Amino acid sequence: MDSLSHILIGAAIGELFLGKKIGRWGMLLGAIAKSIPDFDLFVTGLTDPRAYMCDHRAHTHSLFIEAVYAIPITWLLVKLFKKKVSFKRMLLFMLACLWGHSLLDWCTNFGTQLLLPFTNENYSLNTLAIVDLLFTLPMLILIVVAVFYKKNETRRYKLSRAALIYCFSYLGLTFINKAQADSIAQESIAKNNIPAANYMTNPTMLNNVLWYSVASNDSTLFIGEFSLLHKQNPITWHSYPRHQYLMQQCKSKKDIEILRWFSDPYTIAQTNGDTLNMYAVKFGRTNMQQSEMQKTFVFHYKLYQKDGVEMMGMEQANEKNMNMKENFVDLWERICGRRY
Repeated sequence: MDSLSHILIGAAIGELFLGKKIGRWGMLLGAIAKSIPDFDLFVTGLTDPRAYMCDHRAHTHSLFIEAVYAIPITWLLVKLFKKKVSFKRMLLFMLACLWGHSLLDWCTNFGTQLLLPFTNENYSLNTLAIVDLLFTLPMLILIVVAVFYKKNETRRYKLSRAALIYCFSYLGLTFINKAQADSIAQESIAKNNIPAANYMTNPTMLNNVLWYSVASNDSTLFIGEFSLLHKQNPITWHSYPRHQYLMQQCKSKKDIEILRWFSDPYTIAQTNGDTLNMYAVKFGRTNMQQSEMQKTFVFHYKLYQKDGVEMMGMEQANEKNMNMKENFVDLWERICGRRY
C-alpha cells in the first residue's frame, strides 16, 4: 500500500489509543509506527530488483517478527513519555500499527511474507490497488482537519474514528467487489473457451471499479480488463505466448527462480539479444491503449551477463512510451464502460 495511506491510518490509530494521554503526539507516533515496516526500503532501495523483490515486505512485515520488535519500541516509548501511557496500552497501539500495516499490504498484489521465518511464501489477497484515490483521499481530509483541533480532543477523536470507520468500510467493499470480479472473470473464461489452468483478478491502479483478470497455462497467458459498473460489456482478452523454454535456457538460474517465486504462473519471457526480458504480468497492463507486448507491459525485468556476473535490471515507463494524461483519460473511459 502507498505510504500516505499507512501514515493516515497510523495517525488515526495513534489518536484513538494515545490522544487523550499525550495529545497530538499520539497522531505523530501513529504515523511513524504505521510506517516502520517500510523502513526496510532503506536496506533494499528501489533500484536493486533482487533486493526489492526478496527483502521488501519480508522480515519487517512478518507478523511474528513485528510482535518481537514491538516490545523494545514500546518500552522506549513508555520511558520517553514518562509513563503517561501504560506498557500494555502502548504495546497494543504498536501492534495495531505494525500488524495493520502488514495486513493492509496483504490486500494488494505485490505479495507480503507474513509468516517469516516459518515460510517465505508471498501472500496476497488482490482486493486493493497499491494506490487507490477513493480509499486515501477521504481519510486525508478527515485527518488533516483533525490535526488542526489543538485543544478539542473530542472532535479530534471523532474525526480519527471516522477515518478508521471509512477505512474498514472501504476494505469491506473491496472484498465484495473482488467476489464480483472473480465471478465475471470465471464466466468470461468459460464463455470464451480459454484454456486456463490458473487465473487471478485485481483492481487497476487508482480505483476499485476497473479490474483486470490474468489467466494462464503452460504455454499462453491471457489478460483483459472490465468495469464493475458495466458488467454486461464483454471482456476483450489479449493472449501472449509465455516462452517458458527461454527461462530454462537462461544462465541466470538463481534469478529465474526468484522471478518465478515472485510472479509465477503469470510470467512471460522474451529475448532481446543476449538479454532475457521477464514480464511480471500479475501487475496488469501498464498501457491499456496498446496490445503489443512491449508497449502494453512497459515494466519488466532484464536478465543478462556482465563479465561473467549475473545481472538483473528493471525497465520502467518513461515519457517516450507513457503519456500520463492520456492514460488517466483512458482509465476513466474504461471505468465508465466507454472503452473495453
